[in-house]
Amino acid sequence: MADDKTDAPETAATMAAAGDQPQPKLMLHSQFLQDMSFENPQGAKSFSKADMKPQVQVNLNVDSRKLGETLYEVSLKITANATLEEEPCFLTEIDYRGVFSLTGVEDAVVPQVLLIEGPRTIFPFARRIIADAVRDGGFPPLMLEPVDFVNLYRQHATRRKPEGESGGNT
Repeated sequence: MADDKTDAPETAATMAAAGDQPQPKLMLHSQFLQDMSFENPQGAKSFSKADMKPQVQVNLNVDSRKLGETLYEVSLKITANATLEEEPCFLTEIDYRGVFSLTGVEDAVVPQVLLIEGPRTIFPFARRIIADAVRDGGFPPLMLEPVDFVNLYRQHATRRKPEGESGGNT
C-alpha cells in the first residue's frame, strides 16, 4: 500500500509535466481532387477479350508544402497503367490532396508526420476515386492494395541520404 502512495504522486507529476507540453496533433481540415484523368486508348477494342486480366503498374508519389504557420497541404499522386499482351488498356492518374494542421511536433519530424500520416489519412478516398473511374471506364474496379507509407518514407529518405551527407547535414 505504501508503494501505491509513492507511485501516485510521481504519476500525477508526470501527467502534469506532460500536460504542460502540447500534444502532437494532426488535423485534416479539407480534402479534394486537384487533378484526374482516365484514358482508354483502345476504346471498344479493349473489351474484345472475354477473359481480360491486364497487368497493372501503379506508381505513387507523396509530397507536402507549407501553407501557413501550422497549415500544410499533402499531395498524393497515383498513376495506374494497365496493359494486356503489351497493348494499353487504360491509364488513370489522380492528384488528391488534403489540408492539415500540425501542432505539438518538433520541426525535425514534421516531414515524417506529414508524409506518413497525411497520405495514410487521405489514401482511402483516393483509392475509391480510382476504383470508380476504372469501373466507369468499363473495366473491373481497380482495388489498390493498402500502402505502407512508413516504408515508402524510409525508401525515399534512403535515396535522399547521400545528398544530405554531401551537404553536411545529419
